[in-house]
Amino acid sequence: MLKYGGEYTIKLPREEVWKFITDPHKVVPCVPDLIESNIEGDNRFQVIVKVGIGPVRGKFKLECELSPIEPGAVMAMLIKGGGMGSGVEMNAEVKLSDTDDGTLLKWECEGAISGPIASLGGRLIDNQAKKIIQQVFENLEKAFASV
Repeated sequence: MLKYGGEYTIKLPREEVWKFITDPHKVVPCVPDLIESNIEGDNRFQVIVKVGIGPVRGKFKLECELSPIEPGAVMAMLIKGGGMGSGVEMNAEVKLSDTDDGTLLKWECEGAISGPIASLGGRLIDNQAKKIIQQVFENLEKAFASV
């Protein structure tokens, strides 16, 4: 079981952050190593991304669904898919709260990887996951700066 979490302060009002993170047209460009995307309505999208973990390189096709739990404050995100004979399923929850200088975004994510990639070892997978998470937040920071 993979488990990650963190928090990030955004210098924008919570309403603007909520509009951004619940809009696939804004979220998809923040996905690292994006090859292709297909947005299906207001809350679903598919992406094909480049994957590299240790010596293994290839593509993953992922289906993502954004689900508001408490509009304006809490959102869930389900990510399922796979590639190279491996699968991934992740569940994330994002919570927004007001701060004096903007919005605090707290997130938690847990999930599992199956197949040959899972056999590469926890440290390799963990390092790659942390790298992807860092890239996502760097991309979000750039995107929020232009809002």
